[in-house]
Amino acid sequence: MLDNLQQIVVLATVAHEQHFTRAAEYLGISKSQVSKQIRYLEERLGVQLVQRNTRSVALTEAGEQYAAFGRQIVETMQDAEAMVAGFRNEVSGRLKVGVAQSFGNAQITKLLSAFQAQFPALELEVHLFDHRPNLVEDGFDCWLAIHEAPPEGMVARKLGDCQFKLVASPAYIEANGSPKHPSDLRERNCITYQSVQRTYDQWLFQRDGSEQSVTVRGSYRINNAPAVLEAAKSGVGIAYIATYLLDGEIENGELKVLMEDWKPTLKLPVYAVYPRREYLAPKVRHFVDFLSENIRVV
Repeated sequence: MLDNLQQIVVLATVAHEQHFTRAAEYLGISKSQVSKQIRYLEERLGVQLVQRNTRSVALTEAGEQYAAFGRQIVETMQDAEAMVAGFRNEVSGRLKVGVAQSFGNAQITKLLSAFQAQFPALELEVHLFDHRPNLVEDGFDCWLAIHEAPPEGMVARKLGDCQFKLVASPAYIEANGSPKHPSDLRERNCITYQSVQRTYDQWLFQRDGSEQSVTVRGSYRINNAPAVLEAAKSGVGIAYIATYLLDGEIENGELKVLMEDWKPTLKLPVYAVYPRREYLAPKVRHFVDFLSENIRVV
């Protein structure tokens, strides 16, 4: 029975990592031992579970279904260990975190050394990306997301709202003048953020209780928020930009705030998202608490 459990856990890890070497590293065993356990499992069951090639592995249909049961066993073990760790308030092991890329570079990576200094027994694994992950399948303990709609079935703790400013470089303003009303933006070159999942070309403003929404256009569309900032600084056009990206550009004169009587009203919520568990691991709880106390989104 114990050998059977070991084999199914190895298969579940191979299925998750899609690679024998990474599965071996995660399990703390050799690559040859991983291959041996998979082979023993296939021989015992009398069916091929894994299709191998030189670069990666893929599971057969039977392998996928069998590995799903293994994943349930692994998750049960993780819940059990989280429960026991909760009694000791122990913060150790590996914490795998996904972070929205631009926000992570601007705000989070600089905080991680302080968090790890509090918990030196913790091993941090941080992934920066802008797509929407499957937390369970991808093995993330926590995802720091800037998203209007966090995934269903997960715990989503709101950490704040990203604010925005309308800015342009002094060179652009000198050459093109400064807009006075949101409707003026229709005639200006506006730098817009556009990715596979979202496009921000609808800019929202408010003044004295009056709201204005304007659809903007421009010659420059970018799928990276820091690149929007750099384009604005170089004089390409006007940007509606998250304040967490700004690091002294207004104070040192690289950018100027436009239409100060019209307040940008777009607010993007920041969530710490993690799988719903009966017992939340202390490492996740402490990480989310640390974020709520330290990140700056205004």
